[in-house]
Amino acid sequence: MYDYRNIENKVKQLDQMIIANISLDIFSIVLSLVPIVYLLSSHRYKQRLNQYFLGVSISNIFMIIGDLPDWIIRDSSKPSMKITLSVSSALFYIASAFVLYFFARYISEYLKLSGKEKKGFLTAITIVCSVQIFFAIVSPFTGAIFYVTDIGYQRGSLFLISQLVPLFCYISFTVLVIVHRKKLTRREVMFFLLYIFVPLGGGAIQMLLRGVAVVNIGVALALLFILVNIQFEHELAFRRQEQELAELRIDIMLSQIQPHFLYNALGTISHLCKRDPEKAQKTIKEFSLFLRANMDSLKTRSPIPFEKELDHVMNYLYLEQQRFQDRLRIVYDIQITDFFIPSLTLQPLVENAVRHGILKKEEGGVITIRTKKEKGQAIVTIEDNGIGIKRAGKYSNLGDHAHIGIENVRTRLLEMVNGSMEIESSDQGTTVTLRIPMEEL
Repeated sequence: MYDYRNIENKVKQLDQMIIANISLDIFSIVLSLVPIVYLLSSHRYKQRLNQYFLGVSISNIFMIIGDLPDWIIRDSSKPSMKITLSVSSALFYIASAFVLYFFARYISEYLKLSGKEKKGFLTAITIVCSVQIFFAIVSPFTGAIFYVTDIGYQRGSLFLISQLVPLFCYISFTVLVIVHRKKLTRREVMFFLLYIFVPLGGGAIQMLLRGVAVVNIGVALALLFILVNIQFEHELAFRRQEQELAELRIDIMLSQIQPHFLYNALGTISHLCKRDPEKAQKTIKEFSLFLRANMDSLKTRSPIPFEKELDHVMNYLYLEQQRFQDRLRIVYDIQITDFFIPSLTLQPLVENAVRHGILKKEEGGVITIRTKKEKGQAIVTIEDNGIGIKRAGKYSNLGDHAHIGIENVRTRLLEMVNGSMEIESSDQGTTVTLRIPMEEL
């Protein structure tokens, strides 16, 4: 005889599990909305790091939406239900790939990866996520990683791909966090690893125990962990950094339009008005462009195109050449301009080369400005054949104004574009080299 009571209890337990899974998915959507609302408020989404985090959160919601019909649809014998379940299942796998992709972009930006490391990491993640997206799209027709029958969703012969892709990504994230742990606080390391292992553990449970939906709630909770324990702290640090960088911009701008420079520029223009009115008119235009660029820098929070910064330096050098004539010669060797640099970066370095290098020599000298691309970096060099920093320090107050300007440039390069600055100097001259990672993906 059939044990109808036992069958009835099993059906009841199945119904309760389905209701629980639906409730968990709905709760996961609500949790995922929290970071979305936060990032969309006060225009926080304009920051690149926040854009990637927003991408993770939105993709997670679509992943959950794709998961819901698997629990809601009890009878998939009708063609319309099969189509609905097939589309939603494909959406689930596609969205889960985007969750991984956007988190890869997020952690890459957070750790400030650059060069070959960044390119290799993001290329690998993009490829494996694309593989999952491809099989998700073709599965409704081929049954590769899933297929739908009259009794519902079923795992396909290549289902393992959908598990190996996130496993590969999470292992990559873990390695990245461990390798770059010195860039992070212990708190950041702990919560990044927590974000990685909570969904990973949930995926292992869900793979072994069909019918238990814990991945979605795991990812949603992990997102909140990141939001509360990392994003909030990062935003506070970012605002402090913005304030410091604004103060540095003001310091540099004021140092570049000191009264003696204004007086000298105006004196040069006055002299040209009598001797060469046409050149005086051009000099006035260059002077106004120089002042405007300095004022505009106060409103510029983000890095600017290198070409714009170079134009500003050329305006400055034109003014100095009108004053010093043949004592100041300029060579431009510009091979690339398609990169970004903090505003007022070249100006202090070129000014130092002019005032503390070239003009300390009676016969003057040459300043060469070069750019080139090397190993995924933009290389900018400012080279002079002046008397060198050590000798210049004996004859001027180089330790004050010039030193502060150089350190401000170094700080802003690191904070804004993850760049670096090297200085080599001797009695034969000084070479300043800037290295700026170029965005390749």
